[in-house]
Amino acid sequence: MASAHSSAHLPIGVFDSGFGGISVLRVLAQRFPQEDFLFFGDSAHAPYGVRSPNEIKALTLASAQAMHRIGIKALVVACNTATGAALDTLQRELPIPVVGIQPALRLAQTLRKDGQVLVMATPATLSTPTYKNLAHQYGERTIHLPCPGLMDFVERGELSGEKLHAFLKNLLTRYRDNAVDVVVLGCTHYPLLAHAIQPFYPDAALIDGSSETAEQLAQALAAQHLASPATASGHITFLSSAGLDMAQRMSNLYQEALAQR
Repeated sequence: MASAHSSAHLPIGVFDSGFGGISVLRVLAQRFPQEDFLFFGDSAHAPYGVRSPNEIKALTLASAQAMHRIGIKALVVACNTATGAALDTLQRELPIPVVGIQPALRLAQTLRKDGQVLVMATPATLSTPTYKNLAHQYGERTIHLPCPGLMDFVERGELSGEKLHAFLKNLLTRYRDNAVDVVVLGCTHYPLLAHAIQPFYPDAALIDGSSETAEQLAQALAAQHLASPATASGHITFLSSAGLDMAQRMSNLYQEALAQR
């Protein structure tokens, strides 16, 4: 295995089942502008959120191993569903630091006032032991809302429009009368739709776990002396299991995501 010093020049891998991890990549690239990133989206097998835990684990491990063979110095699992199903396995199997993302329930409780927390996530994320443990610790006055189909809008590049609004209205109307202080975007696709979700809860804070993941990555890079020099200028490469055209779509969506900020 290469030494940490000789590996420091390698990119940081960012993995997602499709396009959603772009919302995490946006945060990471801002936090670590000196680092190179290799983003891999497994769009050929998306969505993960409706697959079984064993399927998710196998697909995630296969993609992570492929990224490691290409050459990465650390891996960020930028998918709540994959993190919940496979993070422990990845940390055992890969000889590099691996960090994941989780729905920000702990942060939500610090922001909650007298109302409730609404967690929007995929059915698979909500069913993982990891999420159930989070909910046991930080689930006071929390609504756990499965959102099958919502990530598909991002995969299709539909970040706005009447169809998205109608989908969200149907999904959220039953909770409009609830006093919601915090909406947890528990799938990395959902922050790319935050501007469409916010009007349904104009007074609520919309949060996700990206900042906490960035902090975990910073600690991992520092601990193993893998950080690039501050004088470096980072570059992002996009790859997709669905081919070059899909990788280009990911790159285009990333630029669109930057423009949202």
